[in-house]
Amino acid sequence: MASFLYSPAVDMIAAAGRIVLSPLLSGPMLVTITYYPDAVRHIIASAVKVLPEQVMAPILSLPQPLVATALRVLTVLSLVRAVNGALNTMASNSWRLTAAKGWDWPNEIAVVTGGSSGIGKGIVERLVALGVRVAVLDIQGLPKEFQGNARIRFFHCDVTSAESVAAAADAVRSEFGHPSILVNNAGIARPMPILKTPEEYLRKIFGVNVMSLWFTTQQFLPRMVQLNKGHVVTVASIASFVALATAADYSATKAGALAFHESLASEIKHQYKAPNVLTSVIHPNFVKTPLLDGFSGRLERAGVRMLTSDRIADEVVVQIKSRRGGQLVIPSSATGISGIRGWPTWLQELLRDAVAKGAVKP
Repeated sequence: MASFLYSPAVDMIAAAGRIVLSPLLSGPMLVTITYYPDAVRHIIASAVKVLPEQVMAPILSLPQPLVATALRVLTVLSLVRAVNGALNTMASNSWRLTAAKGWDWPNEIAVVTGGSSGIGKGIVERLVALGVRVAVLDIQGLPKEFQGNARIRFFHCDVTSAESVAAAADAVRSEFGHPSILVNNAGIARPMPILKTPEEYLRKIFGVNVMSLWFTTQQFLPRMVQLNKGHVVTVASIASFVALATAADYSATKAGALAFHESLASEIKHQYKAPNVLTSVIHPNFVKTPLLDGFSGRLERAGVRMLTSDRIADEVVVQIKSRRGGQLVIPSSATGISGIRGWPTWLQELLRDAVAKGAVKP
């Protein structure tokens, strides 16, 4: 069951489902078989000449009324799925279906925390390729490939310190300008059992993964609200939904990141009346980065397929380019896991058991 978290087979099934449940496929097919049966028979007759008999025989044996009924069901399900998707998009964007206006990428400034490595580095690369100027807030220096790039500016910052974030934010505004994009990406992880987690590390992981969200947002959101334009992206995790053995601290911080995103979105809409300030939360599955060294091997042996940081960066920047807010589970085939709290308890426990077998050292 651990492989359910990310499996190429599940991805393929999900992709096939998206095709089958497309009203652009089932709708025209239903119209054709209902109003142009002669054309359908002609197509089938042509296919018989090309495809093997063992392939066509089951198709030819199906009664036309049964096929029409199946297509009606598929069309209804497709339309329900399309309407649900549209409502999801609208709900995440102040009940607006269209993309936010007023964005001009070469004139936009982004702040990316933890932008010197991993997922953050990939996000910076892709934003710069889009023409965006990027301020990297990190305790690590810029990688060599970023040095000398006029569109990238580095600001040393300890995101666990409100004072350090404030100083970096002042420098960003002074040297670069007011950011319209904030990507809260910085995060740490060090798998260990609850009974062996030292207080010093516990305070550090909550500082980096949760408290920093307040510090950066308090610095950069006011200008976005003033202009009624901006995008705050919170990088959370699949652990927002699934508590992991030997990672209670990480799971708790990512559940906190999701709560932060949801409250922020509500406050922007209702308290600050800034419907064009967008919010997105990203829930990647396990990503093969230095953060999971010593842990990824155990997960892979349990059947969990690791994602790459490049894939996450791609989807984050696609979300920013869409000029829409929302919630992304990566890969999308694992979206159903976001509803784990509504699953029967026994099914939740089976999933946690399967993941724990890979997380806990034998």
